[in-house]
Amino acid sequence: MRLALILLLVACGAQAHSPDVDFDPHPGARVAPELSFREAPFGDYLGGAPVVLVLGYLGCVNLCGTTLDGVSLALRDTGLVPERDYRALFVSIDPRDEKAAPGRRAGWHFLTGAAAAAALAKTVGWRYYYESASGEFAHPAGSMVLTPRGEVAQYFMGVRYDAAEVRQAIADAARGRTQTTYERLLLLCFHDPVTGRYSVAVLAALRVAMIMFLAALAYLAWRKLR
Repeated sequence: MRLALILLLVACGAQAHSPDVDFDPHPGARVAPELSFREAPFGDYLGGAPVVLVLGYLGCVNLCGTTLDGVSLALRDTGLVPERDYRALFVSIDPRDEKAAPGRRAGWHFLTGAAAAAALAKTVGWRYYYESASGEFAHPAGSMVLTPRGEVAQYFMGVRYDAAEVRQAIADAARGRTQTTYERLLLLCFHDPVTGRYSVAVLAALRVAMIMFLAALAYLAWRKLR
């Protein structure tokens, strides 16, 4: 198992992202309920059901809009009911949005307040920065599921998600379950950001790693029998 894990880590390293714009997963980290947004404290959205969280900004018409579309589509296909089974939050990191018209999308709450959003992003491990030359924010694409207590339960990278996986993540979060370190490693390595499914190439690499692991076990057994 150790050999397989080492090979898995090597595969992950080959798919490393920019160190400044990426997810730095913190499963189990708890978002402070007292974080104050223009609309309401974050704690007002906790307690009843798991939270589906997306960070971005209203002026991001391409990546953020595509991410919201992907999450909304997956949530629709889960068959779950917003406000009863989950709460969907979009949190803006852009101080300009504090004076903008409220964001509107069926089934979603939009929160603004750059200082609180920065603290939230740090807690959940969502790294971004402002590009002064373009006036835009560089940030990763993805979403998170939080438990009703505000603990990070699961991450989804990219802009397309499998509805069955999202439904399961919400069910797990409702029970207070968060990802293990091994599950987080699988998430970072295997997720295809376009399809929302696992990469065939990386799954093939894992199969090779497991074959090598089994071969190593067989060799050790053979050595002992000699």
